[in-house]
Amino acid sequence: MDYIIQEIDLLLQILLSRRAICSKRLSLSPPGGLNRVMVRKRPVYSHAVPRGRYSGGSIRYQRTEISEDDPLLRELALKEYLRITLRILDNNIRVLECAKAGLKSLEFSTVRSQMRRPYQALDKELLSLAFLDGSSLSAQHAWAARPFEQSTYRPEEKIHITSRGLAMRSRAELLIAEMLYRFDIPFRYEQVIRAGRYELAPDFTFLDADGNEFYWEYCGMMSVPGYRDHQLWRRKMYESIDICEWTNMICTYDASDGIDMREIEAIIRTKILPRMQG
Repeated sequence: MDYIIQEIDLLLQILLSRRAICSKRLSLSPPGGLNRVMVRKRPVYSHAVPRGRYSGGSIRYQRTEISEDDPLLRELALKEYLRITLRILDNNIRVLECAKAGLKSLEFSTVRSQMRRPYQALDKELLSLAFLDGSSLSAQHAWAARPFEQSTYRPEEKIHITSRGLAMRSRAELLIAEMLYRFDIPFRYEQVIRAGRYELAPDFTFLDADGNEFYWEYCGMMSVPGYRDHQLWRRKMYESIDICEWTNMICTYDASDGIDMREIEAIIRTKILPRMQG
């Protein structure tokens, strides 16, 4: 549950940042608003600016006709767009803050504390409910957060930054990482493993429910002969240390340096999540 709260906090930061930008831009907008009337089947626009009130209390406007190609028309349209955007942002911020305040922990101790007393005395194993509290997933998050040896190969190539600040080599890897974030799957990026005197760094390393590591390699330029030959060599190196595609390695191939996110989501749902959850 802590990770859901972290995601909500991240969303709130994004929305608050966007709100600040919109609010600042709105403050620079011209006064008043836009009026539109039809004259002889032709729209006529005017800039209406408040100029005090009539004796009855209603607002008095000064109206100045403007043409459709007047830059002021664009500014007034942007002002209205920003005003509605801010209203929606305020609503979404309130919703997320309420959701965060209403969340309750699913930790085993919290759930057991609300059970009737005869059940509270039982051991966790006897209750057979450990899988519901996310303890395995919590252990996987802790594993991913611990220091590990990461590849230092050509760091200048890591120009793609995920929403959580992780630098990656390719846009495809970034999109995969964002999808893993969406499913709350912890991972290590380019963790170093060794095959004899060679150093390998799979794109993504995971920890399954039994505490065993497994891997995902995204090979996105298989139409390039040199790249393809290198991937075949890497595959042999992996197999030399018992990392095989049909057991503990997932390989995704693409010949056009493209990526199909439907395929990525299917891999996560069918090949990664089941291993993570046991």
